[in-house]
Amino acid sequence: MKIHPVPVRDDNYAYILQSSVDNKALFVDPYDVPTVKAAASKLGISDDDVVGLLTTHHHHDHSGGNEAFTSQYPGRPVFGGSEQIPALSQKVADGDSLNDVLKGISIKCLATPCHTQDHICYHVTGEGKSGVFTGDTLFVSGCGRFFEGTPEEMLRAMDKLSTLPEETKVWCGHEYTKANAEFSAAILPSNEDGIKRLVQDLKARKNGGVTTGQYTIADEKKHNPFMRCRDEVVKKAVQEKGGKTDDDVETMKWLRELKNGGQVKASI
Repeated sequence: MKIHPVPVRDDNYAYILQSSVDNKALFVDPYDVPTVKAAASKLGISDDDVVGLLTTHHHHDHSGGNEAFTSQYPGRPVFGGSEQIPALSQKVADGDSLNDVLKGISIKCLATPCHTQDHICYHVTGEGKSGVFTGDTLFVSGCGRFFEGTPEEMLRAMDKLSTLPEETKVWCGHEYTKANAEFSAAILPSNEDGIKRLVQDLKARKNGGVTTGQYTIADEKKHNPFMRCRDEVVKKAVQEKGGKTDDDVETMKWLRELKNGGQVKASI
């Protein structure tokens, strides 16, 4: 199993999920089909090797290339969580498995409604590797805005993703890591190993470059405050910044509001 991130737009990531068995591949959120097609070609993946498309959610910067994909690759299935997704040919739901799409790779669909109600994360495993395409639900040290959902739904989404194998690599939908780390560093104690490593990594790469796929679920459970809403350290920080933490859902609500406000950040 090979996963290749392809930067598109200003800060989006599309992906190529490739089987090591027969070179067949799926595209994930290929907003810019020509760019993803060119990346596939450089990897030795021909048009005939492309067998389908996984869509995380209906927002245009993720699903906007679907119709171009079906024109370039006619007859290939387009998977997604709702009829709002352009060119959808196979609707998927929580717990569905797509194990016959790519040889040697298991794909499990995880519904994570909140950012959008049709949001699906895809947990992929093969050759002893584990990864998850998280779209706009989970970012490196962050989470998506609650455009169509509630804090309770995002808390459930974080809980669901936190149960994945610790070594699962996070392949997210946007390069938001620097801004997320600035917020996380203002919430979490600076001497904690997780946030220290994240900040050091960003400094080493001079706050640039590709960070998707560089961190695991185990890492996120350390440096991502949105995965730590039950943690007293996080609750205390939220309270100190004017938020309420009477329960875990309220902690999630105030964390997101503090992040949306843009005032809570640490210099990294």
